[in-house]
Amino acid sequence: MKNAALLPLALSLLASPAFAQGAAPEMFGVREVIVDYARFTDPKASDACGLTREEVSRVMAKALTGSGVPAIPVAEAKPLSLGVARIELMPQIASHAGDNLDCISWVTLAAENRANVVVPPVPTLRGVTIVYWRQQSMVSSSQSQHAPATDDVLEKMAGQFAQQYRLDQPSSAPQ
Repeated sequence: MKNAALLPLALSLLASPAFAQGAAPEMFGVREVIVDYARFTDPKASDACGLTREEVSRVMAKALTGSGVPAIPVAEAKPLSLGVARIELMPQIASHAGDNLDCISWVTLAAENRANVVVPPVPTLRGVTIVYWRQQSMVSSSQSQHAPATDDVLEKMAGQFAQQYRLDQPSSAPQ
């Protein structure tokens, strides 16, 4: 029964996005990536598993430094400038601390933005969340090893985000 409930989730994660003909890559022209604080769905479980916002921020900064991504910590972000494309990179961690001193965390790293758009056929602006990039992974380990294991997963995700960001930018070479 549990496997049947997980099947739609697995299929949605495997689905490949469809691109409109002539559409630009997802992060084309994005000039600011605001790295948000980690969001923990259960702060008590995250604390029991040794996860902290400070450590997640340190891992994200380390992974993005020198990567070519114009990453700005949320605490240092200036107000949005007109004509500058900006997205938010948001780590989210849902943890469960077991009775046997083990931890399981579902780690998500998503690049998103909120926008008001018209969705035809109704000519009314609607607030939507635009997902530019997202990765998810499960981490399972003992409580004593959970923070380093989670850090490793976040570092790899941030590296993959940086790689995709660079691929999505316009080429500087003449065509």
